[in-house]
This record gives sequence, structure tokens and C-alpha cells, in this order.
Amino acid sequence: MKRFVLIVAAVVLLAPQSFAGPWIKSLADAQKKAKAGNRLIFVDLFADWCGWCHKMEQEVFPSETFQKATDDMVLLRLNTEDGGEGTKLSQRFQVSSLPTFLVLTPEDSVAGVIHGYAPAKEFVGELQKTRAKYSDFLKRASSEVSFASDYQKRFDLALEFTQHFAFPQSEARFRKLTSEAKVPDAIRDRSFYELAVAQALQNRFTDATSTVIAFSKVQSKGEWYERARLLQGQVYWQQGNLMAAANEFRQFKQRFPNSGRLGDADQALQIVQQQISQKK
Repeated sequence: MKRFVLIVAAVVLLAPQSFAGPWIKSLADAQKKAKAGNRLIFVDLFADWCGWCHKMEQEVFPSETFQKATDDMVLLRLNTEDGGEGTKLSQRFQVSSLPTFLVLTPEDSVAGVIHGYAPAKEFVGELQKTRAKYSDFLKRASSEVSFASDYQKRFDLALEFTQHFAFPQSEARFRKLTSEAKVPDAIRDRSFYELAVAQALQNRFTDATSTVIAFSKVQSKGEWYERARLLQGQVYWQQGNLMAAANEFRQFKQRFPNSGRLGDADQALQIVQQQISQKK
């Protein structure tokens, strides 16, 4: 009986060790390995309290289906509540639910995101779709010169770079669309707005404000200009300048009385005013 117990204990101890082997626990180490082999990084973002995270760990990750599908990837596991890399990464990519899985590029942009638990076969199917979609994006990006006069396609590609958190690439493209003479006004206007959004997402609030000011010099109405003015109020809010944020939202209501976004301005103004009152 003792020998049987010892054998069982040995199996229990060995199984997690063999499974844990390929997983890296440091973002820097994972990036180094990915760059060396030009490989994508599969990131498992988890928390100790997340039951579905444990189910993924127990049922999906050890499966042959998952291991074959990720054989050419670098595997990284990070706890979103570690107060370190896991927490920072989840905040950076705005992860709001678990489990969440990121597919990162060696250049530190996002190839794709997968949310939630699924059995191994279904999960690998989603992973393969994610990778195929990213490959298609890269092909379109590499052939960008072929649609230089198609401003809508150029805008769509720039927006995809933002969605992949590849901000330098998206900003460069949006800037061109805001300055080229032949760009239709509708695309130019939205490019101004999306450029400001990309800058705000990086906490570059001064740059976002400069973009909104530049936008104001060529436009004073329309959906994307209205969105830009609301964004400016949010920028002031994020900077802790509550009075400037309140004034921006008040001015929005005065300047755009028929806007479909009055409700957003009202709600934001109420919250900001409450915060101002609490500070008095």
C-alpha cells in the first residue's frame, strides 16, 4: 500500500512539472525568445480566483490538440493580480474579464485576443482563426501601395493598426489622411478623431489635445468633430483637470444642442460635477 501511495504521489508531482516546462513566467524572457525565433507569444492571463482559468489549465493546455497548435509559439502565463508584469499587461491591453488570452507579436503589438473558456478543439479553432485573420492583415499591410488612392481602404488599415495596439504605424497613416489634399472630408475628419484616440490610449494627452485643436481649424461640426470634443473633455478628466472637463462638456451642450451625444455629455458632466463638489 505504501508503495502504491508513493507511486501515485510521484505521478502527481511529475505531471505539473512536465506541463509547466514550456511556459515562461516573465514577459521580458518571452519577448526575447519570440524575437530570436520570430515567433508569436501566446499569453494566458489568469487569476487565482478564476475557476475557468483553472479549467483551462487542467483540461485544455495539457491536451495534444493545444500543444500541437502552439508548438511554434512562445507560451507565457501571467497573473493579472501579481502587482507586476501581469497587472501592467492586463491594464495596458484593457483586460476586463478572465480568462483572457493574448497573441502578441515579437514587436509587442497584439495579433489577437481570445476571451473565455472553451474545450480544447473549439479553443484551438478560435486560435487558428485569430492567427489567420492576423496573417490576412499583414498581407494587406504589405500591399498598401497598391491601394494608395483608395482612401477608405487606407483608413481601414490604419484603424486595424490601432486595434492591434501598433500605435506608431496607425498614427503615421492617420496623419497622412488628415493632411493629403485629395482625402474626402469624411475620411479626413474621422482620421483626426482616430489619431487623437490612438494618442489618448497611450496616455499622450498633450498630443491628443494638439490633434483636437488641429481638427478644430478645419472643421466645426459633424459626428467626428463632436466625438473629438467629447474626447477632449475625457482627456481633461484623465489629467485630473476637472474644471476644464466640466467646461468642455458644458460647451458641448451649447454648441451641439441637436447632437445625438448629448446624453453622453450630460452623464459625464454630472459625474465630473459630483467629483468637483466632493473636493470642496
